[in-house]
Amino acid sequence: MSIKIGRRSFIKSASSAFVGATFPPFWSAKHAWARAKEMPPPQYRILGRTGLKVTAVAMGVMNCSDPAVLHRAYDLGVNFFDTAHSYMAGRNEEMVGKVFRGKRDKILIQTKIHLKPTERENRASVETSLRRLQTDYVDVLLWHAFQTTQEVSNPDAFEFMQKLKKEGKVRFHGFSTHDNVGPLLREAAKSTIHDVAEIAYNFTHSKELREAAGLAAESGIGVVAMKTQAGGYKSEKIGNLTPHQAALKIVLTNHSISTAIPGVKTIEQIDECVAVMGTQLSTEDLQRLDQYGAYLHGRICTLCGGCIGVCPQGVAHQDLLRAVMYRDGYQDIGLVTELFSDGDRMQQMKLCSNCSSCSIKCVRGLDIQAQLKSLHKMVS
Repeated sequence: MSIKIGRRSFIKSASSAFVGATFPPFWSAKHAWARAKEMPPPQYRILGRTGLKVTAVAMGVMNCSDPAVLHRAYDLGVNFFDTAHSYMAGRNEEMVGKVFRGKRDKILIQTKIHLKPTERENRASVETSLRRLQTDYVDVLLWHAFQTTQEVSNPDAFEFMQKLKKEGKVRFHGFSTHDNVGPLLREAAKSTIHDVAEIAYNFTHSKELREAAGLAAESGIGVVAMKTQAGGYKSEKIGNLTPHQAALKIVLTNHSISTAIPGVKTIEQIDECVAVMGTQLSTEDLQRLDQYGAYLHGRICTLCGGCIGVCPQGVAHQDLLRAVMYRDGYQDIGLVTELFSDGDRMQQMKLCSNCSSCSIKCVRGLDIQAQLKSLHKMVS
């Protein structure tokens, strides 16, 4: 029900120009290479007040361990690459650094660090990332996975980023978030503290989240969309359904989004994603998303922002529940392990496992308590 309501609401506000050409989904790698000349030219958008000209489809490097995929993305015109200090225990940043050695002035790098208690610790994280990336500066540095409005308005965090800016180590800065996204965007829009916000955003998004993204964009914040594929399930696992181009297209119809960073692992996937640029959303795309939404209903948290209720113990449940996406959608247990290497998350998970009943309700039919208990059993 919620999927269909969201779709109707979207169609009502969308121009009829959205309905048009589509690309054949899920090409084989062989066909993707053969059709390279048929790829549309890159489409660009401006990343908020930064003024940076970024491709509408960029690359989330988190899941990728194959340098050939980054080379392919570059050859296709992608110019914005997102990684983080913690991804693959640093190997992800190292790969980005090696691939783009000698091409630094032709691409834009965004990386992320976790906010530490002291400036010394934060600076150590930045210096390590710069060394891995083989660069003197990053174009965008984000605080990784903010959860509260207090973090967004933290003056010490802002002051530290400003120091890095003056030192020439960071051009622009901001934060990423998976949990409580709407309120965090609204808080960020109140000031010019942040240049960029990376948010979980996909076709299941709530009206409140869509409006918050619009408010942030109007304030000058460059909004980067992650988790665009709502789990990224493989075609054979969802009845040979091919919804991923459609999922990316619907994100790009929102021009409050400066760029989308689907997490890709293969050349086939980056070809598929890049092919979306410049194309239109079709009726067939919407039908595929209806089917995909029905499959996801009650299965995983899609980070749609439609939670009802507040946890009395302050548990950031969406931040924890993305582990279900990593486990069942990405099928990457390493990401789950990495997520819960954080002691605070383990403590929150323990609180959930001992809770008699969950005060949060999911509009998409997910049994939040059952999922968190299964995760706690798995990671402990």
